[in-house]
Amino acid sequence: MDFTDLIDLVSERVGGQAPAANDEFFAPKENLLKPGKPVFIEDKYTDRGKWMDGWETRRRRTPGHDWCILKLGLPGVLRGVVVERKPRTQQDHAQVRARQALDALARETDDRHVVLPYSLTSPRRMRSWSAAARGR
Repeated sequence: MDFTDLIDLVSERVGGQAPAANDEFFAPKENLLKPGKPVFIEDKYTDRGKWMDGWETRRRRTPGHDWCILKLGLPGVLRGVVVERKPRTQQDHAQVRARQALDALARETDDRHVVLPYSLTSPRRMRSWSAAARGR
């Protein structure tokens, strides 16, 4: 399914926020809120390495996963999750998972609020999934 014709409830244009992430070494989490397609500039670098247009973490050498919390800018019903990945040859088998926290007390281990179970992403393209979310 394609959800790109719906309102992007997490976009910075509507007040979306990225209040927390476990790592932002190469690129800040706020890049996830930007409208439009990701940009790749071949020869652009920062003091930390290659410039990235999306959210970019260090390579993980310990068990676990990277995470980022996104706060919707508008109330609404989550119909889908869209993830677009650009060239990264080291992470061809990344996964995405989405949870809906209706309040600040939602816990990571509480699976009642999973709107997208762990799903494989596709390198170098956009993927969309339907979400099983409640409105609020």
